[in-house]
Amino acid sequence: MPAGSSSVIYPKGTKFNMDYYLSTHMPLVQKNWGSYGLKKWTVVQMPEDSEYCVQAILEWESEDSSKKALASETASTVFGDVKNFSDKQPTFLDGNVVGSA
Repeated sequence: MPAGSSSVIYPKGTKFNMDYYLSTHMPLVQKNWGSYGLKKWTVVQMPEDSEYCVQAILEWESEDSSKKALASETASTVFGDVKNFSDKQPTFLDGNVVGSA
């Protein structure tokens, strides 16, 4: 089964607290979704000329793992925390990894 990947992107102009995101939110994501197959996360601060300000890349055991996590009861805990670091909701992009190095 191919690995899964999720990109969580926040639009440019979002009021965003990066310190909270890194120290509290992403550990909360790992704690709640690690048991669903979340293997790794990476946070990228996007350049000024991008349409987005922040991207989180979540690596999963499979695309099915991400679907189960997003449908789980723990998803409300993760999504409920967004208001603590951002004034906008993110966009999610999910898929199967078809190549990497």
